[in-house]
Amino acid sequence: MDLLELQTLTDEMQDDQLVASRAYEVALRRFAESSPAGYDSAAFHLARFYNVVEQMALRVAKIFENAIDDEKGWHTELIRRLSIRISGVRPPLFPENLRQPLQELRGFRHMVVHAYDLEVDPEKLALTLKYAQKVAEALPDVVREFVSHVAREQGLDLPQLRSE
Repeated sequence: MDLLELQTLTDEMQDDQLVASRAYEVALRRFAESSPAGYDSAAFHLARFYNVVEQMALRVAKIFENAIDDEKGWHTELIRRLSIRISGVRPPLFPENLRQPLQELRGFRHMVVHAYDLEVDPEKLALTLKYAQKVAEALPDVVREFVSHVAREQGLDLPQLRSE
């Protein structure tokens, strides 16, 4: 990896983090409406939130490992794989304390996307929002720490990090 590749990855990850943050904020506002339409909208935006986080993880996996197979179960495997250090390749993207919230969000997204007939349970939605909050609050540090570790391990200057 060279500095240009790391800068590109950094900018893409920061853009992903910003989109995820916005999706989380919209989900919170829609949930606060306390109506069936608000709950449906909040569920949709939580699914968007997780989709963005998953895309961020795929970017990292493809750049460093180039071995994400589109087989059954890869969504679950992606979280596990990106939570471990691969010696000589990359640091973990996700800290251990985000694995369970990410798995809960992944499961919720799966339900929202694949449900034929869905009535959103406000209590389950509130719990899922708690998981999303934990992830959303951690994402800026996750990106910053990941990029810093990669730069250090690759012997590169730290790329420009935007402050948003």
